[in-house]
Amino acid sequence: MAEKPKPPKQLTLDLEGKEEKPKQKKGTSSHRVVLDASAPSKKTSTTRKKPTVTTRSITVRIPSDKQPAVKPETRVPPAKGKPTPRTADQPNPHVVQTRTRKHPATKTSKPKKQQVVPPKIGKRTSYRPPLSMRLLLPLLIALLACTALILLYAHYEKPAILAPSPPVVEERDVVALTIESGMTARTVSLLLEQLGVVEDAQAFLAYLVEEELATVIQTGTYIMGRNLSFSEVASMLANTEKTMDVTIPPGFTISEIDDYLANRLEGESGIFIEAVNDLASAYQLSFTEGWLLSGTYTVHRNRAGEELALAMYQKMLRELQGLLDSPLLERYSIEELLIVASMIQAETQDVTQMEGISSVIHNRLENGEPLGIDATTRYEIGDWENPIPTEALETKSPYNTRRKAGLPPSGICSPGVDALEAAFFPKDSPYFYYLHGYDKAIHYAETYEEHKQNISLYR
Repeated sequence: MAEKPKPPKQLTLDLEGKEEKPKQKKGTSSHRVVLDASAPSKKTSTTRKKPTVTTRSITVRIPSDKQPAVKPETRVPPAKGKPTPRTADQPNPHVVQTRTRKHPATKTSKPKKQQVVPPKIGKRTSYRPPLSMRLLLPLLIALLACTALILLYAHYEKPAILAPSPPVVEERDVVALTIESGMTARTVSLLLEQLGVVEDAQAFLAYLVEEELATVIQTGTYIMGRNLSFSEVASMLANTEKTMDVTIPPGFTISEIDDYLANRLEGESGIFIEAVNDLASAYQLSFTEGWLLSGTYTVHRNRAGEELALAMYQKMLRELQGLLDSPLLERYSIEELLIVASMIQAETQDVTQMEGISSVIHNRLENGEPLGIDATTRYEIGDWENPIPTEALETKSPYNTRRKAGLPPSGICSPGVDALEAAFFPKDSPYFYYLHGYDKAIHYAETYEEHKQNISLYR
């Protein structure tokens, strides 16, 4: 039987000449050499060749904090498998680097800082202005545009210097009462207590009996304030003052009537204006100019303002009773037709021209065209004689019927009976224009071209 071959012998040699130890110390290296018995043996030197190590002391000067820092060089990692030799400029990692301290007495001059001059705005690379600078120009443009619009609006919408017809008077708490024929002093006293004019009807009746005024109470309509004294109420009901006749021509405004009445009474103005405002408050009128019918009236001197305003209003109501069959009331209200009547009265005093002017006004109202009545602007500025200023004609105001379509917000004067009839029953015509020529006649036109021809012929 053949003998089993033995494995080759393995020998472990320590290059440092020491025997193999079970645990190797860190930092030492050992090599294991396996020798094959069949291979030819080579003589290996057991003496370790000590490597040569060169040390070099390098003093590295670390810059102080005040000196500009030097940007370290970027080291490129060596390629794998090819070690890069260290140069003399590179520090030895195995040597402790020392820092040389300066003697405190030694003074070194500070290096001069280089002045950094930034490039001009717009010359920098990828320069972008801040948000505030980018928004400044659009804001300035918008501000200038708004300013221009405001100035333009103020130029074209600047209101003319107006003189409203009735001055604004503080509204009072007043009531209207009517004393009819056959009413006794007791009945009148109870009515006054019911309306709040007096507080105690029995006490007021006793006052009338004591002053011997119970049998001289006059019939009529009165406008009285609330909580008056007994003497004030009695003087109104039993008026023994002298009377006077007052004639109000057609076309007078409330302000003109007030001035006329003040001259007749030789007193201060404002009496009639206050009475008209009390009238509007008692009867809940939306406006007063145009609600007062011209004519001749008899009033007591001590109550001329109140009696005249009430008499003109009551006469207007009586006159309107005969005009309620007008077909125009299906389209317009009574107040709107009163405004038309006041415009007709202000445009002409010739009764024969009123129906034609009324037809032109109603034709324009039906078509939605501006009326172009200069009398409404004259009423607004309070000037009926001088030429109308261009500024007033160009101002878009409620009474400028050249710039505004439709009726003005109120009447412009006290109309007469003829103007009322013309407003409620206009003449049927195709005309849309008219003018008063120097020949004192009125000339109508259907188109604007014809109207311009009339202007060239008669003005």
